[in-house]
Amino acid sequence: MPQTIEQRLKAAGVERILLPMGMADPSMSHVNVWRLGAQVIVDTGKDDADTRTAWQHAGGLSGVTDIICTHGHTDHMGLAHYALQTHGARIHVTTAEIEAVQRVFARSSAEKAGVRARFLHDLGAFSSGAGPSSPLSGAPTVPPATHLPLVEGQVLDLDTGFWRVTLGGGHSKCPALLVNEAHALLVTGDQVLPDTAPFVGVSFADPDADPLADMIAFLGRWNDTDPHIIVLPGHGDPFSDPGRRAQAHLASYERRLARVWTAAEQPITCAKLLPALFRVKAGQPVLDIHYAMAAALLNNLMASGKVERWRDPDGVFRYRRR
Repeated sequence: MPQTIEQRLKAAGVERILLPMGMADPSMSHVNVWRLGAQVIVDTGKDDADTRTAWQHAGGLSGVTDIICTHGHTDHMGLAHYALQTHGARIHVTTAEIEAVQRVFARSSAEKAGVRARFLHDLGAFSSGAGPSSPLSGAPTVPPATHLPLVEGQVLDLDTGFWRVTLGGGHSKCPALLVNEAHALLVTGDQVLPDTAPFVGVSFADPDADPLADMIAFLGRWNDTDPHIIVLPGHGDPFSDPGRRAQAHLASYERRLARVWTAAEQPITCAKLLPALFRVKAGQPVLDIHYAMAAALLNNLMASGKVERWRDPDGVFRYRRR
């Protein structure tokens, strides 16, 4: 009889630690930390009171010598700075992720507010009929003072065996995934998830970027992956067959792109586009991430030549399909 996922993880010396996210969405209620042996963990959870309490129940961070951060989002790297400063843990992460965290953390409150306001203005968030938009709560990630850079093809020799680093993109600047070929395990962070497609959004400070192109390119690499590989995701339960999930994610993005293209038959602002993409009605309150996600879709369609963009007399971007 084939081993269950739980049996395979136990045989590989891998343990899952569930840390709270404080979100109502069941698929995002917790973030996964993966313990690779006694002294190495992947990701840390958020830097808040609930997470620190959860870590106390899980044995704490004092015995951790190395932390591998899949990416710089606060639910994955939030406590890395604390583990380094308090316990001397070595932080392994890609340099591009650290630099992105440093840029956000270095901005003053006034600078952040200005960048956000310009971004939302350009997308029509302050125009007549647009619902108010709110940022997600929580402080930005505190960057660790030092890090050991992760690079493509690097092999980490851990107590649980050899783990090869491979890099992704789209969900964040340059996330790291870990492959253990001996046990057929794949740590994906938020690049491949068991349920909904990973968040892909435009950064306020880089509004013309095309992160969806990076995500689509990344997902396309997993078509021929061994279906017996067990995925250890950043959220949700572990699962098998990463290629099938990657294809499902791609199909989800294609459906969203098609909805945008259809909605842009006539000139439209990003704000007016939101009801076609999300479960909101015109004028209802939304979150900044809704604009970030919609902008990523629009930018991808512009990059492929399917949509054009210009500013109206109020300086707001309008979009129309070609």
